[in-house]
Amino acid sequence: MAKKRILTGDRPTGPLHLGHLVGSLQNRVALQNEGNEVFIIISDFQYLTDRLETTDIEQNTTALLLDYLAWGIDPKKSTIFIQSHVPALAELFVYFSMLVSVSRAQQNPTVKEEVRATAKGKMSLGMLSFPVSQAADILAFDADLVPVGEDQLPHVEQTREIARTFNNLYGETFREPKALLSKMPRLMGLDAKQKMSKSRGNAVFLSDSKDVVLKKIQSAVTDSGKDIVYDLEKKPAVSNLLMMYHLFSGKEIADIEKMYEGKGYAEFKSDLAETVNAYLDPIRARRAELAKDTAYLSSVLTEGTERAVEVSEKVLRRARTAMRYDYPSLFH
Repeated sequence: MAKKRILTGDRPTGPLHLGHLVGSLQNRVALQNEGNEVFIIISDFQYLTDRLETTDIEQNTTALLLDYLAWGIDPKKSTIFIQSHVPALAELFVYFSMLVSVSRAQQNPTVKEEVRATAKGKMSLGMLSFPVSQAADILAFDADLVPVGEDQLPHVEQTREIARTFNNLYGETFREPKALLSKMPRLMGLDAKQKMSKSRGNAVFLSDSKDVVLKKIQSAVTDSGKDIVYDLEKKPAVSNLLMMYHLFSGKEIADIEKMYEGKGYAEFKSDLAETVNAYLDPIRARRAELAKDTAYLSSVLTEGTERAVEVSEKVLRRARTAMRYDYPSLFH
């Protein structure tokens, strides 16, 4: 694959979890190491879409940065930046918001699901326009690809629509990005009902201690009966735990099933916790070392954000010119 420019990122709503690891982090590291130009946004504006308490936002941003670095994101190869410190993103959001009707915004199924799951049915204007803000983030960096899970595909499609609408109105300005779906299966939460999520209390975080990982996995939901077999229809909870075991041990699911023939859930979950902890141990150590060097962490964000400002300003100037918003005769 030819080298591409990629935009990806997360909201700083708390530490990352195992679902993020298999769904996005591992993929980001691979894309970076293949020589692609990767921009990773810490979306602190979008933090506010489903919460207004900001006491923890700085702490969460640091936790997010530590997770990135500990898992192999290299600031020499990838650009990590803070959304609210890149002015072009806010200005592009204003322009793009004029191109999207309220009815179109309300059709986005991912927004509907987030309102149902985390906002208790209440939708702010910010949450409704969340995909438009994401479009500004993506288009500001001329991204070729946006790594997403299936539930985020509507956001990428809305970004493509915005790019087309802008280009039709003002001339060819933005490229239409494509979604890059992860090849990894979706990891469900420990409740086996919904995907692993920070806000749903069903996640194992990458920064969890050994004892916390053990406690969480021991309390994970299982199915009726005692057989430890992979059957998504009859045993969805056990199947999810088997998938987790497979992903973090490297063993095939069929081999894991044989290992636990005639054994109970307690032993299986205890061994699963040990497997997950063994996988996380070296990264925990790396994370702890990084946390001691606050000057380095600050430099990573400062340099990354400065580069993001530089790149996005060029795109913004292009958009202003296309819209005749540069007013050259008024400024000397």
